[in-house]
Amino acid sequence: MIQPRHIRSFLKLRVIAIIGLLILVGFDLASTLQSPSHVEAVPVSQLKNDGISPDYTTKIALMRSDDSVMDNPVALDQELSSEQIIELAYRALDLHGGLDDLLFPGANVVIKPNIVEMAPLENGVNTDPRIIEGLIMWMEDNGPGDLNYTVAEAAGGWLSSAMRNTRFNTGGATVGDGLALAGYKAMQQRLAAKGVDVVLLDANFGTPDEPLEGIRLVQTPEWIDFPEYPSYWVHEAILDADVLINVPVMKIHNTNITVCLKNYIGTAAGAKYGTYKGIGGPAPGDPPGLHQNYPEQNSVEHEIIDLASIAPADYCLIDATICKERAKTKDSPSVRRNMVLAGTDMVALDSVCALLMGLNPEDVSHLHTAAREGFGTMDLDKIEVLSEHSLKESLFYFERTKSGDSGNRGHFGTSNRVWLVNKFDGIDIDGQYFDVPDKDVIATPQQSGWTEPIYFSDDIIDFEGYYGAANSGVYYAFCWLTVPQEQDAELWIAHDEACAVWIDGEQVYHNDSSYQNFGLPGGPTKKIHLKAGRQPLLVKLVDRNRTAPFAMNLCRILPTHLPTGQATYTDLRSSKNYQRYEGTRILGLQFSAVGQESGVHQWKTY
Repeated sequence: MIQPRHIRSFLKLRVIAIIGLLILVGFDLASTLQSPSHVEAVPVSQLKNDGISPDYTTKIALMRSDDSVMDNPVALDQELSSEQIIELAYRALDLHGGLDDLLFPGANVVIKPNIVEMAPLENGVNTDPRIIEGLIMWMEDNGPGDLNYTVAEAAGGWLSSAMRNTRFNTGGATVGDGLALAGYKAMQQRLAAKGVDVVLLDANFGTPDEPLEGIRLVQTPEWIDFPEYPSYWVHEAILDADVLINVPVMKIHNTNITVCLKNYIGTAAGAKYGTYKGIGGPAPGDPPGLHQNYPEQNSVEHEIIDLASIAPADYCLIDATICKERAKTKDSPSVRRNMVLAGTDMVALDSVCALLMGLNPEDVSHLHTAAREGFGTMDLDKIEVLSEHSLKESLFYFERTKSGDSGNRGHFGTSNRVWLVNKFDGIDIDGQYFDVPDKDVIATPQQSGWTEPIYFSDDIIDFEGYYGAANSGVYYAFCWLTVPQEQDAELWIAHDEACAVWIDGEQVYHNDSSYQNFGLPGGPTKKIHLKAGRQPLLVKLVDRNRTAPFAMNLCRILPTHLPTGQATYTDLRSSKNYQRYEGTRILGLQFSAVGQESGVHQWKTY
C-alpha cells in the first residue's frame, strides 16, 4: 500500500512531467505553427510587368543657381531671394521644354507639393511655395490660357485648424494652418494680385461640414504585382486632374530617399487613414492606417507603388533648393543645394536625385520596384540630363538615416531580389549536398533541383516565402555577380541561423550561429575583395528552427576624406562620421540570375 506522503510525491512528479510535456509541445507548436512569411516569392516569368519598353528614353532638366543663364548667378550654398527661386523654377521648365505639350485651354491643373509638417518657409521639410509660384507663372506665360489651378496636399504631420473640434482630431498631430506657416497663403495672395486665382486644398478632407465629400475609394490597378491594399481613399481633385504636377522636396528618409514617388503617400486621405496616415480613420469600418507592420514588413514600398499607379503624375518639378539629410523631419539638418529639376519620368528623376545625394539608386527599394512595374527607367544611358554641369559636379553626400532607425530600412539599402533557389534536407552548414563542393556550384535554372529565377517582394530574402514554413533544411540562393572593377568592398549581411557565402569560388563569409532574431544589417559585417568581371555568387543558409531569411548587400568603402564642399562632414576617419555615409551599394554592380541575354532583367539597371 502506498503511503500518503508517497502519493503526494508521485502526484508531484506526474504534474512536473505533464508541465514539461506541455512546454515541449508548446515549443513544438510554436515552431511548427509559425506565422507564414510576409515575403512573397514568385517566378519572374509570372510577374505581370517586365519594365518599360527597351527603346524608351527620357530627359531631365537640372537647373542650378550658378548657371550662366541665371540673371544673377550665385553659389549653391548662398541664400536665394524670392525672385531667384522663382527664376530657378521658371528656367528649369524652359530648359526641359515638355510641360506646354500637356496643357490645353480650360484644363484643371492640380499641383501636389510636399507640406508634410508645420514648419516655416525655408526650413526645407516642405516644398518652397516660390517654386510653385514660378511653375504657375511659367504656365501663365507659356500655356494656352484659361487654366484652373489647385494646390492639393493631404498632409500627414498636421491637422487643419478647421478640423480642430471634430472626431478627426485624434492621434496627437499638431493643429494649425500649415499652409499659411509654410508660405502658401502668401503665395496665393501674390498671384491673386496678378489676376491668377489658385485654390489651396486640404486633400485630407472634403469640407469641415462634410469631411468625406469628394473622398473616393479607388481600386489599385490589377497590373500591380504586390499591392499592399486592393483600394485606397483619395480626394477627387487629384483623381480628376487634367494635368497632375508633382512638386516634392529632395530629402533623406527611412525609405532611403523621399522625392517624387514617396510624395504619393501624401495623396491618401487622412479622413480615412487618420493622423499621420498611421492610426486609421475614426469611423467603424474605416481602413487601418497605412504602414502596417513597418519596418518588419516593407509595406511603405508597396503603398508608394499602389498610390502612384492610381494617379500617376503627368509632370514633376523637384525643389532641391533647401533639402534635408539624416531624416525628412523639420528638426533634421537642412542642406542648401539651390537646384531645381524637371521632367516627366518619376523613376528617372528620383534616380538622378539619389545620385545627387551621393547614393546608389539601386539602394532605393521603391525605385527599382517602380522601374519593374514600368513607371519609368533607372538606366542612366536612357536618361538625358540637360544641364550646364555634370551630375558629378552637382553631387553632395547626404547623411543617411541612422543605424537602428526604422529597422535599418533607410540605412541598409537593398538586397538583390532575383535568385535561383534550391533546398535539401539537413542541418549542416558544412555538409556537401551537391555532387561538387559548394565552392564549385554553378546553378542552371530548372536543373538539379534549382528553380527558375524567383523574385522576392522584400529585401528580406525569405526562403519560406517560396518553399513554405518548415523547421529544418539547407537552402541555397544563386546568382551571377558582375563587378565593374577590382576593389575592396564591405559585405553587409544578416541571417537568423548558420550562413555561408561564396563569390567566384572563394568563401567570403561563414557563421555557424544558433538561432537569433533577424533584422536588416545596420553596419558592415566584414571587408572582402572583389575581382572585376562576371562571377558566381552562392548563399547557403541552414534552418534548424523557425525561419530562413537573409539580407545582403555589397557596399563601397568610403575614403578617409570626402571632397571639401561636398558633404557636411568630410573627415571620415572617425567611425561616427563614417557611419553617416556608409552602406551604399557599389555603383555599377550588377546581379543576374541567368544572364542578361534572358531579358528578365530589362527593368533592373545598376
